[in-house]
Amino acid sequence: PLLMRTRPAFRFWHRWFGILGGAWLILLAITGCAIAWYDELDGLLNPDLRHAQIVSGQPAPIDAVVASAQDALPGFEPNNILLAQRPDRTHWLLGRQTIPDGTARAVQAFVEPASAQFAGWRKSGAISLHRHHLPDLLYGLHTDLLVGEIGIIFVGLLSLAWLIDHFLSLPLAFPRLKGALSAFRVGGHAGSLRQLWDRHRASGLWLWPVTGMLALTGVTLSFPMESREVVETVSPVSDRLHYAMEERGPPTNPIGLDAAIASVTEDRAQVHSVRPHPEVGLYAVRTFDTRDVDNQGRLWTYVNMETGKITAQRHDAGENAGDTFFIWQYALHSGHAFGLAGRLLVTLAGLVTIYLGISGYRLWWKRRRRIGQAR
Repeated sequence: PLLMRTRPAFRFWHRWFGILGGAWLILLAITGCAIAWYDELDGLLNPDLRHAQIVSGQPAPIDAVVASAQDALPGFEPNNILLAQRPDRTHWLLGRQTIPDGTARAVQAFVEPASAQFAGWRKSGAISLHRHHLPDLLYGLHTDLLVGEIGIIFVGLLSLAWLIDHFLSLPLAFPRLKGALSAFRVGGHAGSLRQLWDRHRASGLWLWPVTGMLALTGVTLSFPMESREVVETVSPVSDRLHYAMEERGPPTNPIGLDAAIASVTEDRAQVHSVRPHPEVGLYAVRTFDTRDVDNQGRLWTYVNMETGKITAQRHDAGENAGDTFFIWQYALHSGHAFGLAGRLLVTLAGLVTIYLGISGYRLWWKRRRRIGQAR
């Protein structure tokens, strides 16, 4: 009886969430499907930046790679050096370039691993349909609609409403427990309103766990601090170590990046990236580890810029359930948690979300026309 009394309210929510939020969900689903394959898309569109010549022998030192980028881009200082994980890909350096007029811009530089030859660069966050910028444009649309903090808040609230809708729509899909399995099937004749409704309902139910996961992780990724406060009511959540380190001036004669890497591992293939943190006098060398849940090296080893000694180490998985929860958020949302199969599943969920948005609008329009004709 209670469920029957609340069904009209649930139906009202579901209808108006679909009308007001459906178009935005379609946009997020389209861009999400694309950026699930960001590296492949970027490599396809921009082989001049992302593809490298495969050359046998030892790769060039990372210090030479950075020097090559700085020679080509005077005033460039990298804050994240992503090492090529395949022999046919370039190193990817993210940072800021101070140009002669004193202003700074965020840029991405690409350098050949074997020869340290500069391959090219692009401005980060540029709103352009040029092939160099299209992957980042899609990424920006997905995360903040290209409007910054306000866009992040909007995407987070939309994800929260979508998550709520996942639970409120279940009573609409299963009006009675008896014969509930029929909700997963499609009936009705071709082109009928019944068939359209069945397809809308069944497609939503089949992918409900995956789209629900995307909604939840969309909330946590958009509102990391607020999500942390909620999770901390159940389990502690720890920070990356450099967040709490005392700031000091950068060393006058720092060791090189290669020396910092050598302090951590002899196998450079184990290195995911290096982040200079001159404000605390450390390099953060990220390496791959058995505790990783995706393709990101999640073990952070901090190396003193002056002495080359390891000062601290932390894996993103941490030691608490709260840390474990957060390490899975990006991995699940991107699909990288389960490799190729995970990304295919996330892409399928995105395509289903697009269909749900379109079919939802069609259902609303057809029912509205039927009501109008009945009058």
